[in-house]
Amino acid sequence: MKKRFVYAAVLAALLGSALHFLYDLVPAIPSAILSPINESPWEHLKLLFWPTLLAAFVLTRRAENKERMWSAFFLALLVMPCVLLAAYYLMVALGADSLWADITLYFLTMFFGFFLAYRLRDSEKIGRIGGFLLMLVILYGSSLVLFSFAAPDLPVFRAQ
Repeated sequence: MKKRFVYAAVLAALLGSALHFLYDLVPAIPSAILSPINESPWEHLKLLFWPTLLAAFVLTRRAENKERMWSAFFLALLVMPCVLLAAYYLMVALGADSLWADITLYFLTMFFGFFLAYRLRDSEKIGRIGGFLLMLVILYGSSLVLFSFAAPDLPVFRAQ
C-alpha cells in the first residue's frame, strides 16, 4: 500500500477516535451528526464513515482516475460496517468483548477499508458501478444521521 494511503488510514483512525468524544464535549445537532450520541454499535459506525469520507476526498484529489478511486472508497465505506458489526457481535458471542478488543477491531476495520480501496482503485469494474455505490453510500450516510435522532428499537441501535 502506498505511504499516502497508510498515512491517510492512520489519520482517519485517529480522527475517528477523537470524534468518539465530540458529542460529550459539544452536545449539539452538528456534533450528533458526526459522532456517537450513545454507546450503540450503530452510532459507532460514524467513526468509520466520516473520517473515511474525508480521507477519500483528500486522496481522490490526486488520483489519476478519480471515478475509480471514489468508487473504491464507496465500496470500502459499505463493506467496513459489515465487517465491524459482524466481528463485534462474534466477539460478544465469544465473550471477548473489552475496550481494547473494540479499539483493536476499529483500527483493523479502518485499515482493511483503506487496503480494499487501495487494491480496487484501478479496477475497471469498480468504476462502472460507481453511481450505484454512490447511491448506497448516500442512503447509508443518511441512515446514520436519521437514526441518531429516530432509532428503531433493534439491538444494533441500543447502547451496550
